[in-house]
Amino acid sequence: MLTLAKYVKFLSVLLGCLILSGSSNRFGAIGFWHVLNSKANVLQSYWQTPSYFRSHVSQLPDTQLAKLARLSIPLAQYRYSLRLINSGHANTAKVFWRAGASNLSVEHRKTLAEQLLVHSRWQDLALLANEKLLPEGNEKNHLKLELSTHYSQVSNEFINQLGFASISDDIEPQTQCLFNVLTMSNHRSGLYKLNELISRYDQAPEPRKHVFCFSMPVYVAGAVKCSIDKNQAAQCSVQTPKLIKSVTENFDFIIMMPKYGTANVTNNTMLINSDAQYHVFLHELMHFNGFEDEYALPLTKQAWLCTQRGLVAPNLYISDGKQKPQGWHKANSCQKGGVAYKPSENWSIMEYQQLGLSDQYRALWINQLDIVNDHLKRLPSAPTSTNKGVKN
Repeated sequence: MLTLAKYVKFLSVLLGCLILSGSSNRFGAIGFWHVLNSKANVLQSYWQTPSYFRSHVSQLPDTQLAKLARLSIPLAQYRYSLRLINSGHANTAKVFWRAGASNLSVEHRKTLAEQLLVHSRWQDLALLANEKLLPEGNEKNHLKLELSTHYSQVSNEFINQLGFASISDDIEPQTQCLFNVLTMSNHRSGLYKLNELISRYDQAPEPRKHVFCFSMPVYVAGAVKCSIDKNQAAQCSVQTPKLIKSVTENFDFIIMMPKYGTANVTNNTMLINSDAQYHVFLHELMHFNGFEDEYALPLTKQAWLCTQRGLVAPNLYISDGKQKPQGWHKANSCQKGGVAYKPSENWSIMEYQQLGLSDQYRALWINQLDIVNDHLKRLPSAPTSTNKGVKN
């Protein structure tokens, strides 16, 4: 049984503990206030009341937060990293978040990954993934797309949510256009770039409306393998012929967008990399309808094309040099064989893509389409798949 003296002592200790506990937040708030307003030592104040500082660390100014981050306090490293990333200093941020990433919660690592994705820091996201610190979710799925992960390992639902098609989707051509074009890419940036090019084209269709209809971009990593040849041109080979055939059989043309390599068109397939500008895209579309380059053609192509005579393309006439269409001018297409002539005295989109499409070449393009369309009308039944274009 407690004596009166012991009871009073017990109550005094209990009351002191309660006062001390209730005061800790006040002490923390006072210390934090001094750091914000009076150049107090942030590290000393932090160690005196670390729990308060951890709860309010995001309110610290950059200079004070940086001091804590440089002293290897994980939460400060994390918060300072986010500020650096959002202010355009992602390389510096990497020093801090790497040092403390393994001590961060899943929620904090997810927020970090979100910011890295916003700023397209693919190597940083890959580093987190390699260290098994990248949480499951959208950021990890986006990284899979950018790294060209095999299509079977990426959720079809995720791909569809982004507005793209998976290789197993049913993709139907559109009936209102003369040509239907299937668009594909093996990486995330390519999918978004295709959407960008298609959107710009649809705002001002060339050479007129209802010529080309484009599918939504299809993710095909693993079904095709892409590289560059000795001339730095993009090239892709099909790895799963049966699967690709089932996707492409109802389309007139294909656009495949790899990461690297110069643009080219062969056998109704355009290869164009994900850094290409819009006028390059338009230039390659004209190849679909038979237009030829007005700069020097590859020697292998000159070997057979430049031996021909007459109008070999809507914009290219080849002769022995004794005759040419009235008003046409010498082109650089052929250095061997015949002499090549082009409609324009000046550079055109077929020689220098950045110039864009002139009225003269738009008229040539429309005329070529009318010839193709007239030919199709004369057929017993209009084809439903490829071969409406001109091989290039």
